[in-house]
Amino acid sequence: MVICSESQEDEMKRKKLVHIAQEIMSSEKVFVDVLKLLHIDFRDAVAKATRQNGKPVVDERILSQILYYLPQLYQLNRDLQRELEDRVAHWSDHQRLSDIFVQKGPYLKMYSTYIRQFDNNVALLDEQCRKNTAFAAVVKEFEMSPRCASLALKHYLLKPVQRIPQYQLLLTDYLKNLPEDSEDYKDTQAALGIVKEVANHANDIMKQGDNFQKLMQIQYSLNGHHEIVQPGRVFLKEGTLMKLSRKVMQPRVFFLFNDALMYTTPVQSGQYKLNSVLSLAGMKVSKPSQEAYQNELNIESVERSFILSASSATERDEWLEAIAKAIDDYTKKKITFISSRSQEEAECVVDTGAPLGSKAPIWIPDLRATMCMICTCEFTLTWRRHHCRACGRVVCQACSANKYYLEYLKNQPARVCDHCFVKLQENSDRCASTSVSPIKPGAFSFTRKQKKIPAALKEVSANTENSSMSGYLNRSKGNKKQWKRLWFVIKNKVLYTYAASEDVAALESQPLLGFFLREEKNGPAQKLQFKLYHKNTLFYIFKADDIPTAQRWIEAFQEAMILEQ
Repeated sequence: MVICSESQEDEMKRKKLVHIAQEIMSSEKVFVDVLKLLHIDFRDAVAKATRQNGKPVVDERILSQILYYLPQLYQLNRDLQRELEDRVAHWSDHQRLSDIFVQKGPYLKMYSTYIRQFDNNVALLDEQCRKNTAFAAVVKEFEMSPRCASLALKHYLLKPVQRIPQYQLLLTDYLKNLPEDSEDYKDTQAALGIVKEVANHANDIMKQGDNFQKLMQIQYSLNGHHEIVQPGRVFLKEGTLMKLSRKVMQPRVFFLFNDALMYTTPVQSGQYKLNSVLSLAGMKVSKPSQEAYQNELNIESVERSFILSASSATERDEWLEAIAKAIDDYTKKKITFISSRSQEEAECVVDTGAPLGSKAPIWIPDLRATMCMICTCEFTLTWRRHHCRACGRVVCQACSANKYYLEYLKNQPARVCDHCFVKLQENSDRCASTSVSPIKPGAFSFTRKQKKIPAALKEVSANTENSSMSGYLNRSKGNKKQWKRLWFVIKNKVLYTYAASEDVAALESQPLLGFFLREEKNGPAQKLQFKLYHKNTLFYIFKADDIPTAQRWIEAFQEAMILEQ
């Protein structure tokens, strides 16, 4: 362990202080450029279009309302930028900058006025773009220009709303590294107080104050600089869910908005590390067909797909309903937005089934497959599991020796199973403009002696649909005391046994006609058990995880033991 001396620690803080001062100055320069883009460059674009058309493309009063208070903010922040640049340039002579914020304090309240009208002004911009085709064309052309970096005008209009929280974060960091005897210490405290007051005031006067405050609270809780506040974004739901990785469940805190699903990792009390923000565009949410996974839901999106688990089936259903409704509302809004275009374009918004390779698949967890889902070879320490990056199935190396360029991975080559490789090649041959591109078949061949599995054991897979019952049970053979946890399926009056819930071949199959059950009812533990007999011979003892599950299994067994007339 390296122990820093007090002088070394002071030097580190001094260096960090310089870095923060430079960041305050450089971020101000970027922000002033945004204000110039809105106040001057966009106005120039409108003026140019007016000259070309020979008449105003938009009423000057309306344009001034959309750009409300930007001239004043531009003047204020241009002065602030000049003073900050001067201080940083002469930092070695005079290490001080917070007094500038104290002096500008009264003028920072102009941000409150801008924020008060923000929602109304953005709505006015949208309305004018819908009603006024000439103005809409100017806006679109400006947004597509290199100056605008192909970002929406609303993206830039939001920047003043986000600037006050940025000041707060930067000044807080600056204060942490200031020695208490610094002449800038008291001014920094005062500046921070002013900025906090403006931020709180802005929160109170927002048209959707509660929503804005919640978005800001989420933004503050994330480590690093992340812009969670977005035009039109509304907070819907938050909570902790377990995210299933390849091997284990990991707690993640999820935030659902009207346009995205964000998930984070808790790092300390009230603070989170941002993992990903997934757009609701093209997202699907569903619950698994197997009753054994009644607390789970599947999330499929273009960027990432995964399995989540709630603490109960009720909580799972609440999340399922909330996400499904958010996706539905988002899709309807998008269709309405492009209704002025062709009907074909509007229909394209609805996802009718994404082509293979265009969306991230849900990976089958390792522990849910003990064998290759193609050739049925059992996995061992040396014959390892691999995931197909196109469909998410667990396969062996012999059945996934090929790579293919996948669209959702930005056309990077990735391992795919043999089945997907064939399908992707077929899709490539059919489509003139394909979402995926072919790559040379794998140069390595892997062989392993396969265990012969009877055809009857391959007829029904562990995750088959339309079964009478499926799920995990503990099983003991005869009167032996050793329990083994296995996956069972009852289908067409046959009991199939599997090592795991995604195995494609059964370990055993047993027709249930001629068998009968005996239930144990002595104590609570015994009520979880039931015994399977043929004539007077005890075949198996089964034990469920809870009494309701045990009762459902008993009913399914008894139904399968009766010959229908």
